[in-house]
Amino acid sequence: MSSRVCQTCGGTDIDVDQARGSAVCTGCGSVLEDNIIVSEVQFVEGSGGVSSAVGQFVSADGPVKAPLLGSGFHTSVGKESRAQTLQNGKRQIQQLGSQLQLNQHCLDTAFNFFKMVVNKHLTRGRKTEHVIAACLYLVCRTEGTPHMLLDLSDLLQVNVYILGKTFLLLARELCINAPAIDPCLYIPRFAHMLEFGVKTHEVSMTALRLVQRMKRDWMHTGRRPSGLCGAALLVAARMHKFRRTVKDVISVVKVCQNTLRKRLTEFEDTPTSQLTIDEFMRVDLEQECDPPSFIAAQHKAKMQCNEGLNLFVLVLSGEISCYKDEIENELEKSRPKLRGIYAAYAKQIGYILNEKEVQVKTELWMKENAEYLKEQREKEERIRKEKEQGMYKEKKKTKSKKREQIEASTASEAIEKMLEKKRISNKINYDVLRDLNRGGVGSGGGGSPSRASSDPPHPNTSTRKRLSRSRRKDPQRKAHEVNQDLAVNTIPEPETSPAPTRPPPNVEEDEEEDEEMEEECVSALQLVGDYGCEMEEEDIF
Repeated sequence: MSSRVCQTCGGTDIDVDQARGSAVCTGCGSVLEDNIIVSEVQFVEGSGGVSSAVGQFVSADGPVKAPLLGSGFHTSVGKESRAQTLQNGKRQIQQLGSQLQLNQHCLDTAFNFFKMVVNKHLTRGRKTEHVIAACLYLVCRTEGTPHMLLDLSDLLQVNVYILGKTFLLLARELCINAPAIDPCLYIPRFAHMLEFGVKTHEVSMTALRLVQRMKRDWMHTGRRPSGLCGAALLVAARMHKFRRTVKDVISVVKVCQNTLRKRLTEFEDTPTSQLTIDEFMRVDLEQECDPPSFIAAQHKAKMQCNEGLNLFVLVLSGEISCYKDEIENELEKSRPKLRGIYAAYAKQIGYILNEKEVQVKTELWMKENAEYLKEQREKEERIRKEKEQGMYKEKKKTKSKKREQIEASTASEAIEKMLEKKRISNKINYDVLRDLNRGGVGSGGGGSPSRASSDPPHPNTSTRKRLSRSRRKDPQRKAHEVNQDLAVNTIPEPETSPAPTRPPPNVEEDEEEDEEMEEECVSALQLVGDYGCEMEEEDIF
C-alpha cells in the first residue's frame, strides 16, 4: 500500500516501480507518474575493476557517451563530434550577434537554424563561418532587422557573393521563404550615418515618403534596397537644403555610382518627379507608373518597329525610283505637243508655274523668310516711331567716285602711268622703267621693228630664253636672274666714234656707289615679270 491517492478513482492501491520511475494505479490503471530519468546515481563494477555509472548524463545540447569512472575517477563528460560542432557554432553565433547588436531571441533562432543545417549535413564542404553568417542573415530577413548581407561580409572579410550563395542554398534546403526586405528599415540607419544633426528625423521622414512612392511606382521589385535608400536620402537631403554629394551617399549605402544614378533616372521618369516640394509633401498621387523594365521593353519594341518601318520605306522608295523614269517618259508622251511659233519655246514654257504651283511656292517662300520679314516690319515700325518723335537721322549716302580712265596708246605706257599714279613702292626704280620703255617701244631708230628685223640677233637673246625657261622651273632664282637680264639689257651698244677719255676714278664717288649698291632696289620688271623683254611668244606662255 502506498500513501498516495489516485486522482482519477480515489484508490490508494498504487504500484510504484523504482527502477523505471513509474507509478500506476492498480484500480483504474491510470499512470500517475512516468519519469525514466531518476535522480539516483548507481555504479556498477565491471571486468578489470572499472566502475561505470548506471544510466546516462543527458545534456540539453545533445546526447553524450556514458562516462567511465575508472581508477582515476575522471568526472569529465565525453562529447561527440556533433556536440562539439554545435558548441563551436553557438559560440561564433554569440560573437557575430553581439557585433551586429542582435537580441537574444534572434541569436536563439539562428542557433536553431544552425542545428537544422547540421542535422541535414549541409556543413560538409563549407566553412563554418559562412554557414553561421547565412543563418544570422536568415534570421535578419525573417525578423525584419535593419542588417544587410554586406555587413556580415565586412565583419568576416568574405566575398558577399559567397555568403549570398550559401544563404540561398540554406533557404532552399530548409524550405524557409525569406521575405523581401523593406527599404524603409534602412532609412533611419543611413540617415544617422549621413549626420543631418537635429533634422535627422525630418530628412528620414521625407526619405521614407519617397521610398513609399517608389514602391507604388514598382521601382522596389527586383532592386536592392540600398540603391533605393541612397536615391531617396540624396533627394531628401537636397529638399532640406543639405549639401550631400553622390560620393557621400555612396560611401554610406555601399552601392555603385551608376546604380544610384540609374535609380534617380527611373524616379525622374515618374509623375511624382514633376511635383514641387510643397505639392509632394501635401499631395499623394493616385496614379501609379509602370515598372521600369516594362517601360524599357515598350521603348525597345517601339524602336524595333520604327526600324522596321524605316527599312520598309527605304525598300519602297527604291522600288518607286525604279519606275520614276518610266513614269516621266509616259507623262512626257501624254502631254500635247505645241505647234506653230510656240514650238521653239516648248522647253522654256515648261518652267512657267501654274496658279497652284505659284501659290505653293509663295507659301513656302513666306515660311522660309518669315523671320526676315518680321525683322523688316519691326525695323519699319521703329523708323516710323523715331520719325514721329523727331529722333530719326537719315544716313548720308556715300557717292562712289568714278575712276579716271588712263589714256595711253600702248600697254607699256599705260603700265608706266599706272605705276606713277599709284606709287606701289618706294623701292621701284622708275628711271630704269622709262629707259626700258624707250628702248623697247620708243619712236627712235633703235626701237623700230625694221631695225629689229634687219639687225643680227643679239648674242644674249638665246641666253634670255634659257634664263626664262630656268626661271619657270626654279622660281626662287627669279629675282637674281632678272637683275642679270636687266644688266645685260642696259649695256650700251658699241659706237664707231672714239670713246671719250675717262676721268680718273674718284674715291668718294666709289664709296657712294657702294652704298647705293648695298640698298638693293626692286625694279618694276621684277614685279610685273619678264614680259617687257624681247622673247618669243612660246617662251612667255
